[in-house]
Amino acid sequence: MAYQALYRQWRPKTFSQMVGQSAVLGSLRNQVATGRVAHAYLFCGSRGTGKTSTAKILAKAINCEHPENGDPCGVCDNCRRMELDESLDVIEIDAASNNGVDEIRDLRDTVKYPPQYGKYKVYIIDEVHMLSTSAFNALLKTLEEPPAYIVFILATTEPQKLPETILSRCQRFDFGRLSVSDIQGRLAEAVAGTGAEATPGALMRIARAAEGGMRDAFSMLDMCLGYGRKVDEELVREILGTSDRSFLFRFAEAIGSENISGALGMISELIRTGRDPAVFAKEMSAHFRALLIAKTCGEQQEGFQEDITEEDYSDYLRQSGQFTVTRLMRIMELFMSLETEMRYASSPRLALENAVLKCIVRTQETDAQSLMDRIEELEKKLADLAENGIERAGGKGGKKKVSPEGETSGSVSPTPAARAPVDPGRLPDLERELTAELRKRAPALPGILRFGTLQNVTDGTLIWRPKESPAASAYINSLNLAKNKQTIEGILKELTGEAISFRAEVSGKADKADSGAAGQEEAHIRALINTFGEQPVDVVE
Repeated sequence: MAYQALYRQWRPKTFSQMVGQSAVLGSLRNQVATGRVAHAYLFCGSRGTGKTSTAKILAKAINCEHPENGDPCGVCDNCRRMELDESLDVIEIDAASNNGVDEIRDLRDTVKYPPQYGKYKVYIIDEVHMLSTSAFNALLKTLEEPPAYIVFILATTEPQKLPETILSRCQRFDFGRLSVSDIQGRLAEAVAGTGAEATPGALMRIARAAEGGMRDAFSMLDMCLGYGRKVDEELVREILGTSDRSFLFRFAEAIGSENISGALGMISELIRTGRDPAVFAKEMSAHFRALLIAKTCGEQQEGFQEDITEEDYSDYLRQSGQFTVTRLMRIMELFMSLETEMRYASSPRLALENAVLKCIVRTQETDAQSLMDRIEELEKKLADLAENGIERAGGKGGKKKVSPEGETSGSVSPTPAARAPVDPGRLPDLERELTAELRKRAPALPGILRFGTLQNVTDGTLIWRPKESPAASAYINSLNLAKNKQTIEGILKELTGEAISFRAEVSGKADKADSGAAGQEEAHIRALINTFGEQPVDVVE
């Protein structure tokens, strides 16, 4: 007998042999056991989740002469005929290649003939979403009121493409992706049944790569067994083109420590060993997803996928400390978009290197997300500073907290005397000059200033208030950092010759907001007068 692929050899023959899909199988078994068989079923789900296998088992069960708790017996004449594909009562149709109205008309003509051997005549239409609109219309009446001995089982991976008129006439069952543990267990049974050898780690790697599809997992295992030796993790990585865990952790370590040369060197190693950059991008997306979950869930491992071990989770938890939450989200989004970009990239390696550089080089970026990342990191450093203080170089008296100017935390800076207010008419010019100087000395700050407005206060303090934005508090925290305030106040002193303080804050009460708006409006009016002159006019109503 010719060799059969593993997924065909190990296709389940009864509901009890099926893996996963307990809700679907329980309902179908009960319908068979009680004789409450519907005239039309719709099985939906991604590839390899058991739709076609379930359809064949259901067709066998409802025609079985001696069903056992809804399962076919497998020994009666009807069961034997169906297992040998010799039954005339089960017709399988591939809608992808028989999608025209003529094929459906032929089907409609054969419906009037009763079953030859069993109680029901079953039509299994696979990939039913491929039927044309006219074919659906031709099927509609037959699907709505078929003869009592007809059962339709429709299977599809894209139920959203089916007309509502078809969906409303079927009992719908959704097949979810299979878990890694379910797939691994089934693969172990197949390996034992074939007399081959495979390590649990290798089967786990195959199960993860299958992404919930049993048929894909069996196809990968078939390729590994074709080598004629024990299936281990190294063989699986070689065949699938995937990377080991240590490589993924080292690559994430390079990104977290902003080691550009190390990351690019690892990409060169990846290409040299023949690994697929697209597969690697997908693996890194999953890796940073794991880091993000570990970062946000902490010690609560329940938030992670079910197949993770405690040792693996502790490794993810440790490495997640290198990143902030917003940076992890940004890196994960970069790798996810990279997967799509690589489908059309002329050089996948360049696309990968470009994405990695975007993950690392952030110091000169002024977009809102990059600023948020950097602000969060600065806040974390400031929190550590507030808790632990700074140790003086060569000091012997333990740690002392030191202000950015080098003074100890115990010293208090004298409160500056009242300062002369800034002329409101000078504000627009002052803002432009301040922005120009900041571009030279602190390139990140002008990008923040443009999200708000400068307003004058009588005591000589220049107030910056942000516009309404989810990032308003982040902008304020960044501008109020001692280093940034010192830079801005230094420029203000150079431009005005006066010691003007600077502060960023949210809008105050309504009266303060109104006065600030009025002062801003007055400043613009004065600027127009200074530019174009002033001339009284009479207003006639």
